[in-house]
This record gives sequence, C-alpha cells and structure tokens, in this order.
Amino acid sequence: MPNELIFTVDDDPQIRELLKIWLEEKGYKVADFESGEDCLKALEKDPIAIVLDLMMPGIGGLETLEKIQKSDQDIPVIMATSIDNAETAVKAIKMGAYDYIVKPFDETRLLTTLGKAIEQCSLKRKVHRLEEELRQGTNPQGIIGKSKALDGLLTKARKVENSKASVLILGESGTGKELLACAIHQNSPYSKGLFVDINCGAIPETLQESELFGHKKGAFTGATESRIGKLELANGGTLFLDEVAEMNLETQTKFLRFLQERNFERVGDNQKIKVDTRVIAATNKNLKTEVEEGRFREDLYYRLAVFPVEIPPLRERVEDIPLLCLHFLEKHKDELNKDVPSFTPGAMAALKKYQWPGNIRQLENAIYQAMIINETGAIDLDCLPEEVFQEVPAVIVSPLNDLNVKNNDIPVTESSVSKEGSPIIPYEIVLEQTLRNALAATGGNVLQAAKELGLGKSTVYRMLKKYNLQ
Repeated sequence: MPNELIFTVDDDPQIRELLKIWLEEKGYKVADFESGEDCLKALEKDPIAIVLDLMMPGIGGLETLEKIQKSDQDIPVIMATSIDNAETAVKAIKMGAYDYIVKPFDETRLLTTLGKAIEQCSLKRKVHRLEEELRQGTNPQGIIGKSKALDGLLTKARKVENSKASVLILGESGTGKELLACAIHQNSPYSKGLFVDINCGAIPETLQESELFGHKKGAFTGATESRIGKLELANGGTLFLDEVAEMNLETQTKFLRFLQERNFERVGDNQKIKVDTRVIAATNKNLKTEVEEGRFREDLYYRLAVFPVEIPPLRERVEDIPLLCLHFLEKHKDELNKDVPSFTPGAMAALKKYQWPGNIRQLENAIYQAMIINETGAIDLDCLPEEVFQEVPAVIVSPLNDLNVKNNDIPVTESSVSKEGSPIIPYEIVLEQTLRNALAATGGNVLQAAKELGLGKSTVYRMLKKYNLQ
C-alpha cells in the first residue's frame, strides 16, 4: 500500500540503502535502523511492517522480534539472514515472524512477501477498528441504537451467531451491513479466525476469481508470483462478500462449487485446497430480481440465503438518530481536536426529520462536516449540510402565540384549509412569519433575533436570503 511506513533493521548500511531504494520506488515510506534497540524505540511511529535482520550486534533479531510481539501492535515482521537454516526459520515463525527470507535478497520475492504481510496486517487492523466500534455500542451486538426496528434485527441475528450457516444481509447502502457481519463473526464459532472482506463491486470482473481464490505463478499475464486468495486467508474465520450481486457468473459458478464441496483450486492450479470458512454475503440489490433477469445464479442464491436478515433503513430508526449523532461526536473528536458537547434542539429536530437516503454513512458524513464548521458550543442548524437544513420542521421555532401572531396575519389558501374548515398553516409560511415577527420584535436586529429564536446567526442569514427579507 503506497505511503505506508516500513521499518528496515540491519547493521549493514549498504543493505539498508538497497532496501530503501526498492521500497521507495514502490511508494512506501521507509525508516531504517542499524540496531534492534533503535527499532524498538521508534515503534510508536506505527509501521505497517518490519524487515528485521537476524544477526546484529547488541539485541539480536530474535530478541528484537520477541519484544515487538510483546508490544501488542500487530506488526508483521519478516526476518532476514545470510544463513539459510531451517531450524532458525522455524523458531522465528513460532515466535511470531510472518516469514523468513535469505540474503542476498531477491527483489520480487521480498516485495511479494511484504505485500502479503501488509495485506494481512491491514485486515487485522480493520477488524480491531470494527471490534472497537462494537465495544462502544449500546447493545450486546455493539451496534448503536435502541429502536424497535433495530431490536428486531438483532434478535434475529443472535439466533444464527452460534451456527455455521451462511448469512445473507440485505439493506440499503450505508445501513451498516459490514458492521452487522462483523458482529455475527465475533459471536460465532469462527471468532478466533480473521474477518476477511472482499468488495465484489470494487474488483474488475477479470480479477474477481484471482482475488477470491488466489492464483498460481504464470496463471495469466502479470502473475509473476503465486498468491493466496481471500478465501484461503479466511480459513478458520469468516469471509464477508460485500456487494455480492456484482460477482460475475463465472466466479459465481466456482464459488458455488466451493460451497458444495468446501474445497477449491487456485487459478492456474489443479491442487485442491480445503478450508473451513463461514460465509456472510451482503447486497443492496434485490437478489431475487437479479436471479429472474439472469444476472445471478438461483442455486447460489439459495446457498447464500440460508439465513437472510434485512437491516432497516435509518428513516425507520428515527429514535436511534440522537444516539448515533452523539457516537459520531465522540468518534471524531480526537481527529478534529474538537470536543463538541451536543446539538441544539433545532439541529436535532432537522436531523430527525431528514430522510437520509444514504443512511448511517450519510449521517456520519453530515456530523463530521458539522464538527468542522462548528466554532463554539453545540452544533446548530447553520452547521448542517444544506439538504438537511431544508428539511427543518416548524417545531424548532417559537410557538406562534408567544410571538403574538394571529391567524389573520397568515394568508389562508384553499390548500391550507382542512376538510373540516379549520385553517392548516403551511410550514413555509409559519417559518417566514415567525422570522418576520422576530425581526419586528427586535427592531431588525438580526443577531438579537437569532438569539431569541435559539438559532445560529448563519442560519438566520440563510433564512433571510431564502425569504427575501434582507
């Protein structure tokens, strides 16, 4: 992964320089050290991987490896030595080294090994982030919310956690399908293994099979090294197939065969590989429609949908919005260096009124943006995105009676009269008239009007422009 930091540790400056050239050419950042002691002191820089020499003065490679493992930072270490000794290699692997390579280095071999180590490290760190989110939740699954809709979903999900059945998670984009999949994984018999995700929609169709099953060296143009696939990486754990409806038909056929036989072959190889992996798939599409239109295999659908669950959209979980908003304030406060305490009543009313077509992902983005814009105190309407502000309900403004507004001050049209004959005041008219009265009561002082209405000055200026009151 470009821009990731890699440590190289070797007492030979020429080797350090060579590794630095190779790695920087591939876009990595490199920090090199001539001793294990220097490397250990710099671990707080959080490297994505370490290439560690075995034989060094002072703290040797194995002792340095042991101390790295005790740091609990989940950093893959690749041991390097000029002595090709199987016994030493086995000892290093048992101590936690990712792999063992012999000098003089083969550039392709080194870069391939590093690539695999970094990929595995990234997966582990992603799982840890998801686990942390789960621990911060308000229910046993760790998913934020207390609404009836969410409670029903989690009650159903709990029933499948302890089984090995395949699960199909349905739901609109941004509803949290991956988080639910991770929660199921963490409470399943496969929790000690990796949670490995693959986004079928983000991989070109020609590479889907290789990404999923791996490939043998020379299997196709560009396959310069053999590579394990995500399915093999998930052995003993869970494979999460996100956007499974985007899997091409050829890959669908091979994956169906795996589900039936529980073994597979890498691309370009005929050796059977057996794995014990739990499969969870997710999609925001109607798979039954995809089956009817010939884009998805019916037999694969039934293999995946052994236990289907559907996540409700955020608009059906309005009660959860305040909890989610507070969660996002806490989540992003360190990154933005802003400890925002809460939301004004007007802002929260607007957040609850909005329909959130992008669901929780869109809500988080809105809160993140509001935190950036917010300067002091609670988040107000003027901090929210325009589309959310436009949905602000009339209940945020002061009651009409408090502002001495009479019915004859508000125009009554045919559309604003109920069947019983009593006037129904349109929302836009209420909002405009409330602002007019506030300005009249404060002698046109916008700042005072904003204060009396409990709104931010930017919000009031935006309303002035909208209703041509400037």
